[in-house]
Amino acid sequence: MSPRQEHRYLAFGINTSNALKHLLTYFLLLAASTAVAQDTLVKKSPLQGFNISGNYRFYAQHRYFTDPYAIDVVNDQPTFLTTRSILLGDASQLPELTLNISGKPSAKTSFGTDLVVWNQNNGNFDYYRNLQLGINLYGSFTTDFGTVDVKAGGIHWHKMTPFTMQAFAGYNRFSIFDRNPWDPQFNEIDRRYSEYHELGAITQDERWGSQAFQGFLMNVSQLPGNFSLEFMYGKTQNATAAFNDGINGDLDSTNNAFFGFFQNTIPNNVIGGRLTKNFGKHRVTLNTFNRRTYSDVLATDPILNNVHTADFNFDFDQVRVSGEIGAGRYQDIANDPGFGEMASLKINFDKRLTKIPFELHAFRISPNAVNANGEFVNTSIIEATSATSGSNTIVGANGVLQQTGSAMLAIGQMANNRQGINLNFDLEPTEDLIITVGNGIATELENINNKVTYGHAINGLTMSRFWRFFFPSNVGPYGRVSVLFRGVFETVNLTDLSSNGTVVNDKYFNNIETQIKYKFDLFERPWYIFYLGMYNSIQPQFSPITVFNEDAYIRYYAHQLESYYRIHPKLVLAQYLGWERVIGNYATQINIETERPLNQEGFALGGGFDYMMSKNTALYFRHRYFRFEDTSFSLAKFAGHESTLELKIFF
Repeated sequence: MSPRQEHRYLAFGINTSNALKHLLTYFLLLAASTAVAQDTLVKKSPLQGFNISGNYRFYAQHRYFTDPYAIDVVNDQPTFLTTRSILLGDASQLPELTLNISGKPSAKTSFGTDLVVWNQNNGNFDYYRNLQLGINLYGSFTTDFGTVDVKAGGIHWHKMTPFTMQAFAGYNRFSIFDRNPWDPQFNEIDRRYSEYHELGAITQDERWGSQAFQGFLMNVSQLPGNFSLEFMYGKTQNATAAFNDGINGDLDSTNNAFFGFFQNTIPNNVIGGRLTKNFGKHRVTLNTFNRRTYSDVLATDPILNNVHTADFNFDFDQVRVSGEIGAGRYQDIANDPGFGEMASLKINFDKRLTKIPFELHAFRISPNAVNANGEFVNTSIIEATSATSGSNTIVGANGVLQQTGSAMLAIGQMANNRQGINLNFDLEPTEDLIITVGNGIATELENINNKVTYGHAINGLTMSRFWRFFFPSNVGPYGRVSVLFRGVFETVNLTDLSSNGTVVNDKYFNNIETQIKYKFDLFERPWYIFYLGMYNSIQPQFSPITVFNEDAYIRYYAHQLESYYRIHPKLVLAQYLGWERVIGNYATQINIETERPLNQEGFALGGGFDYMMSKNTALYFRHRYFRFEDTSFSLAKFAGHESTLELKIFF
């Protein structure tokens, strides 16, 4: 400041240095007050109440045939699978990376979605990216009449009752040597095996026993009079639609975005609900489940499923009675048999009453009752194809393939056109030894089928991988194999028919299942040993137990022995031994060359380990030698080695 300027300020009675101090103080106070004001106006972080979790799963499979499988026969010449096969990525069509994204904008409202990435490592560096379960909305609010919970949007895993909407869970008699892609992971490396021994079951995710549903779900609970109400409208995994690609569909790397859903306007929906009344520990529910679609693109020929039932659960001190009763109907342009009866009753007796706890299960399902979304198998009616599946059959567009025909099923698995009774016992001689035994007897209500079907407990998963990414029917060298998700079943024709080709003999089904679970300590470390035996038969006469002679059309025996030894807090060694026999009599279709019926044998010997690398990160390795042969059908055979490696990380 020049002397002249300083003189001017002094003339007005202002000291220069003091003026600068006051000015600086003013601006500091102004900045502070502005900061306080902004702090009260700034919005909260948009990521508050927002969460991302998920898992990464690396999967590799190596298969080497010592005796390759003839997957097809063309002009009397067999086509064999390649001797060696290497796969990186899951043939079950499940993603490599899954991100679960959720948000909670308010205390009673939340949403969730996911992002999946799947890379087949085939030289193409473009990844498959998509939503797996879609975008889901969840809401909950309380009224004067009750609490309302709403789910809408993408795929939800839901179940109602066995006859309406539910998946078969069974009695937890299965092998756990081969891991499923969705199996949970625990910090305790042997928890899966200890749970299976102690509880008779293992922890499963929300999909277990449920069906996939997309649409709108509403549940109203705590209504007056102890009532609750449930309503659903949308699509199930057996009632979906295949959309046509939009004009720009090929421009997207996923090849499934920009779908022109407006190009497929054929109705293909389900509507259902239930009304529940609680009486203390007892419950009674009225249920309805209805599907409607069309077999033609003009939507003039309807395909209908209707199921109306009442289910109940009465829990007394030492006896529990539960069941479901109602009627079901299937209708299309060629079939309209009307409604048929459906009934299932279970009585559980506590060991305080009977010394040995056991369950009695009786059921009867008419051949007219059909519902692909229920727990029972359809063996009576070939369902019409919905026009929503488009010109090509797309897996999941018109239904997930299920075992059909006169099916040989596990104990507890129901089928239509069948009635039966099951007994299941639980024995626990010691704390470490647990034994379960089941015996099932069933018969068909009408002779309408000359086909018998059965699965393969031994090497069934291995066989399903012969057809990667597809689920075909009637394939293999003799056209008998149909591929399920992680399994197969075979179809055999009966020949004891009348002169005009109709079925003349009744069919009876018998099942015996035995399971032994034992735990002991070796060098102060737990060792779990599990055995599962299955003895099944189908024959033209009644029998209280499985038929073990040639009177049976089909005899099926399977034995599985597996053990798991935790040699270290982070390491479990796994071993497996499996053997099965399938024998047909001369009333089944024989081979023209050998003039003999089915005579199959399957064998598997495996080993592996589970290793917990760090928290939430584990490595699973399995190797098995497998062998299968039908001495009556020369091309029905294969043998080889299969190794799988799975790395799973949760975050």
